[in-house]
Amino acid sequence: MKLSRLSLLAVLLAALCAPAARAQIVPGTEAQKPKPVPGEPADPKILEGIFTCLGKGLPAGWKKAWFVIHQTGADESGADRQFEAKFFFATDMVDTKGKPLVPCGSAPVLDGVIALNDYLRESQRRWTGATFTFTSDGKFNANYDYTPVKPAPAAATPAKPAAKKPESK
Repeated sequence: MKLSRLSLLAVLLAALCAPAARAQIVPGTEAQKPKPVPGEPADPKILEGIFTCLGKGLPAGWKKAWFVIHQTGADESGADRQFEAKFFFATDMVDTKGKPLVPCGSAPVLDGVIALNDYLRESQRRWTGATFTFTSDGKFNANYDYTPVKPAPAAATPAKPAAKKPESK
C-alpha cells in the first residue's frame, strides 16, 4: 500500500495535533516496594550496597573481604540493640586473619545488615554476632551467631578504708 505525500502529511499533522499523553504520578500512588518476606532471598540491592561500601577500601588483588559484627548492648526490652563491626580483607583465600579494611563507613554496612534482618525468620532475628564474607569471584556468605551477650560486669564498689587501730599508751 502506497501512501501519497498528501496522506502522509495528514498523518503527521494529526499526530502533531493530538493531545500528548503524559504519565503523571499522583502523590501517594507511587508503586510501593513490596515488604520483605521472612525466609525468602534478600533484596540483592541491600547486598550490593554493603559491598559497594566495602569496595571503597579494597586494594587491587584482593581475594576476600569480610566483616564481623558483635552486639555491644541493648535496652531492657532488647528492641534497641547496639553493634560494632570490624572489617578485613585478604589477598589469599586461605588467610583467616586478614588485614584491616577501611570501608566507606560502618554505619552504611550496619544499616544494610539490619535491613537484611527483615528477611530472617522471627526466631533467627535475635542474633548477637555475624560474619559476612565476600569473595572476588562474586560469592557471598553470612554466618550468624546466637551466643547470648554476657551483661557487663557491675561496677565494683570501692573497698571501705580499714578502721584505724586505737592508739596504745
